[in-house]
Amino acid sequence: MDTDQIILGFLMSGPKSGYKIKNITGRLMMAYNLSLNQIYPALRKLEAADLVRKEVVIQTGKPNKHVYSITEKGRREFLKSLVSPPIPVDYQLDFLTRAFFFRFLTREQIIEQFEKEISSLEEQLEDLGHMKDDAQQTGDENGQFIYRVIVGMLEMLRDAYSGELEKRKQQS
Repeated sequence: MDTDQIILGFLMSGPKSGYKIKNITGRLMMAYNLSLNQIYPALRKLEAADLVRKEVVIQTGKPNKHVYSITEKGRREFLKSLVSPPIPVDYQLDFLTRAFFFRFLTREQIIEQFEKEISSLEEQLEDLGHMKDDAQQTGDENGQFIYRVIVGMLEMLRDAYSGELEKRKQQS
């Protein structure tokens, strides 16, 4: 799903400011996080395409607030995107791209890169572990599914990289 579709999805549950959309993605979406630099240009584009409507809320003592709501056309577009054909998985992982060029490193440097990547994955898994109770208690079945898939993917990568690291350590 692209940025436009994610924004339309959040607007399906009611009007929101760009800042509110940013806060929601930061708290709820483990698999995708949007920055304000992505959100506001996308909202302008969606508004120009008549997929969202902007309302300016006058505020005293601070800048006016722009609140966006989805139009009927935007609602149709979003629902259509939910049932579109699957897109092949993008397996372009930075570590795997770098590993392609490990032939230019020493054996020790390669081992160090594997160890750093495994450590990074373990830190991410630890962070997700702290979120587990919250995900199970407050997440709906879709959020819980996303949590389990992300944890499973990180565990799979960690285990694959660990296996390869051990293999390379045994080589002389």
